[in-house]
Amino acid sequence: MAELLDWVTTSHQRFQQAVARLSEAQLLDPRLPGGWSVKDVLAHLGWWDRWLVYTLQVDGAVAPPLGEQLPTGDGWLERINAQVYALNRDRGLAEIQAEFEAARERVSQVVHELTPEDVFGAGGRSALIGQPVGPLVFGIYEHYDEHAHEIEALF
Repeated sequence: MAELLDWVTTSHQRFQQAVARLSEAQLLDPRLPGGWSVKDVLAHLGWWDRWLVYTLQVDGAVAPPLGEQLPTGDGWLERINAQVYALNRDRGLAEIQAEFEAARERVSQVVHELTPEDVFGAGGRSALIGQPVGPLVFGIYEHYDEHAHEIEALF
């Protein structure tokens, strides 16, 4: 668990450092794969953070927009990402940044409260939600690293 929590902290810090050094114009410049901007990535990561908190059935967690309508079948991930992009593309930068930061803080808090049984065992949260928690948590932080790398490479 200590290694997981260190990774969580490091992933968040790396991503935040990559974004913090950018100007507003750079945050809005659609230079990332698929014509996305960093603002779009913030909205995207914030959505997935809220989805994880909701999926882990944390008390009071509400599904993010579209969260109860996840597509199924092949290509579902690309479809939901496209829907999240469309939902957020016309929203303002400040609103997206505030929402991202709130979601990032909340998912970090939730992950820090998970027990080893929740993450690595068949009981705890895994039993509650009906699927292993470990891959969900690891996936979120690999996601942060992936996007941090894209931003670092372009700016």
